[in-house]
Amino acid sequence: MPIGAPFGVRWRGVAAVTVAGAAHQVSVAARIDHKGRRREQCLLDGVRVERSVLLRLTCAEIECPQAKFVRAQWDAFHRRAPRAKAQPLQARPLIEEHALVVGHHQCTARPARFTCFTHCPNRAHPALLIEKTGYDLFEQGVYVGGGLVKSRDGAHPRLPTLEAAKAFVLARQLEAMAALGRLRERGFGPDGGEA
Repeated sequence: MPIGAPFGVRWRGVAAVTVAGAAHQVSVAARIDHKGRRREQCLLDGVRVERSVLLRLTCAEIECPQAKFVRAQWDAFHRRAPRAKAQPLQARPLIEEHALVVGHHQCTARPARFTCFTHCPNRAHPALLIEKTGYDLFEQGVYVGGGLVKSRDGAHPRLPTLEAAKAFVLARQLEAMAALGRLRERGFGPDGGEA
């Protein structure tokens, strides 16, 4: 709605949003009241919600504690809350590992938790320290990659998924092949000496 719109102007927008595996229909209606003030009404799946609640429910940051809390309240309100089943006791390894084979590289990916200073993508709340999951990579017991990537917007795990870990190993392999190709073009042989 344009700034300075006259009394009686109305606007409505509708969108479909999928967050954390749940699809929602978001509707926002705005109008200019008799005093010239902008009034907004937000609906999520046909239920009127406050703007702050809408922003938290549609937040793309899955591990945000505020978004998790509001989503749990929403699911409980709609009786969609998962019932907690008693889990049988099972022996689990202390360190979980996943074998990754990419080309000639055999790496081990280990799950890790990182404390990240994260800005809300919807600006529903100030930046928070959030525990995020990711992976660290090891090859023959030597650390290869992982950790955090820091930017002006905060930090996030370099390898948030196993697919990202595979892509990381493949990218390093392609970089090494390109570097070897440049050395061969300059006249260096495969044994490290000049050809």
